[in-house]
Amino acid sequence: MDQPGSMSMTLQLAVARGTARGLINGTAAADYGDVICLRKLLLREGEHGLATDLLILAKAMSPTAAELSEYGPAA
Repeated sequence: MDQPGSMSMTLQLAVARGTARGLINGTAAADYGDVICLRKLLLREGEHGLATDLLILAKAMSPTAAELSEYGPAA
């Protein structure tokens, strides 16, 4: 049973997919760390196409030194 305030994995994946599509098509904005974390989630869930598109987006971003230190390079 889910704890109050937590999302089921199915809902979390649906939200992640929608967010990724928004980032990729430019209708949403996020920082480098958000893109990297979202990419990792999608990779774990087998969403390789969206994860690849997010990798391209992350590589095009100009992360700060702090973001690179925390999240690593886009790879």
